[in-house]
Amino acid sequence: MQNTNNQKVKRGQIYFYDFGTNEGSIQNGYRPVLVVQSDDFNEYSTTTVVAAITTAVKKTYLPSHIYLGESYGLSLPSMVMLEQIRTVNQDDLYDFIGQINDDETLNQITKGLKKTFGLWFYNTNRKGDIRCLCPKCLADYKQNKDFIISRVNPFKREKDRCDKCRNYGYDYFIVDKSKTH
Repeated sequence: MQNTNNQKVKRGQIYFYDFGTNEGSIQNGYRPVLVVQSDDFNEYSTTTVVAAITTAVKKTYLPSHIYLGESYGLSLPSMVMLEQIRTVNQDDLYDFIGQINDDETLNQITKGLKKTFGLWFYNTNRKGDIRCLCPKCLADYKQNKDFIISRVNPFKREKDRCDKCRNYGYDYFIVDKSKTH
């Protein structure tokens, strides 16, 4: 079986692809994939870059997991896994399934790819205080609806001492809502 579309593939299109048999957590078998390579490269290349799509919707909090639902020609609730990337021959893509055509989802995918490949730089110049908070002290801030709280770098693993109680925690932006207008 080969690409029956007889056209150059485009970014955002969904096809079937056979990953074959792999060990560990690498995707296996015949499944939908999302073309993530830019159209400039797709136009002049016989290969493209795809990301695996799964119906096992898990860990949607990860920036590399973008929920697609039952949209774009997918028949079951699905998500694209941007950490499951592979370069493939365009001719090895099977039956065209659909096209992601809304800017919001495409922007989420672009942002997820940047984070997956370490090309996303967290803006530490935001207005507001940066505080290191342990889970208990963070919960205190979250109960107070006067603040907007977001983690400075969700991928940082090493913990620092909490500014309030000296337990271990992470850095958070703390923005007073009354000062955002």
